[in-house]
Amino acid sequence: MSTSISIGFSQHLDPREAILQACVQVKNQLNTTYTDLIIVFACPAYVVPEIPEIITRTLKPKRLVGSSTGGIILSNGVTNRGIAIVGINSDELSFGISAISDIENQDMHYVGFDLARKAAQDLNASRRDAFIVFSEGIEKNSSQFIRGVKESLGGGFPVLGAISSDDFKYKKLSQFFQDQILQNSALGLLLGGSFHLALGCKHSFKPLGKPRTITQVDNHIIRTIDHKPAVEIYKHFLGPDAEGLKNITLNSYAAIYPLGIYLEGPRQYLLRNIIDILEDGSIVCHEGIPQGAEVHLMISNKNSCRHSAIEAAELVKASLGDRQAKLVFVFESLARHKILGRSAFDEIQAIKDVLGYTTPIAGMCTFGEIGPFGTLSNIKNVYLHNENILIIAIS
Repeated sequence: MSTSISIGFSQHLDPREAILQACVQVKNQLNTTYTDLIIVFACPAYVVPEIPEIITRTLKPKRLVGSSTGGIILSNGVTNRGIAIVGINSDELSFGISAISDIENQDMHYVGFDLARKAAQDLNASRRDAFIVFSEGIEKNSSQFIRGVKESLGGGFPVLGAISSDDFKYKKLSQFFQDQILQNSALGLLLGGSFHLALGCKHSFKPLGKPRTITQVDNHIIRTIDHKPAVEIYKHFLGPDAEGLKNITLNSYAAIYPLGIYLEGPRQYLLRNIIDILEDGSIVCHEGIPQGAEVHLMISNKNSCRHSAIEAAELVKASLGDRQAKLVFVFESLARHKILGRSAFDEIQAIKDVLGYTTPIAGMCTFGEIGPFGTLSNIKNVYLHNENILIIAIS
């Protein structure tokens, strides 16, 4: 039994030529007529209508999923321009895929349940091992979405994934499914067969100052903290610089200072990026936050980000034991990438120092990472994270 994996990548200025070049690289390495699974990561300028047609014509995939991203992660670093195509042929792994579109106004619990159910129907294997999600639209009620998936697949089933991203403009978020380019959709990739799954999920942030309490909230909009306009928490620490937060496209302050919601169960901080500040001082977050929650302003730096990536990789390596990973996916917050800047290359090198230099790495910068805190031992409690790095290894 064997598994063949190939990664094609191109930054050709013509997106159509870039897609074709990436496909040809995959085809030449796999050397087969058909491809069992294709996963696509494309930067905004490369999301063109011809993507499905060119890939289908060249690689003849049985199943295709993917996402737009503000940054493609590969073994040699991170880039905000180009398209990457991962091709997998295997008689050890089985794949089931599913998609639900136009999910913005749908019940997220049902979306999660139905997405998992459809992927399970498509999976041609009795063993199911992991469910990977690519989505735009589940962010405002991800807890219900995850609950729905787990009701379908099992409470302890590994649910992982990434929220589609772009270059912080929030205008061209796309998901790729078979011969379609979707928006505002959820895709599911169910993995089964004979393999070992390892993961590490970490962030690098520490709390600033004393704990505060969210005293009024409307789902993902925090109205007041300690009975004051929510933005005051930033004014207290940043002073006049807090005014810059009102021009958010996840600018530097928003990236460096997310909010941290303290969770009693895992005794961890769940990070939330702010995506807007309203005229009344309310803070708009990616995801709903419970009223009464303890909240902190959080802080990190380049060295802390790099260290957390090493920690995540070491968790993966410990889980792998003597096994050699066949493929490593990295889903990392685009906001973290903004903190790292040119140091993002060093972060990928640090991951390779831990996991080895020959294992293929592919992934994307995200607007949110779906996974547990730490490792699979905590998989019963899955969250939508911000500002984390999620490393998934398949061996």
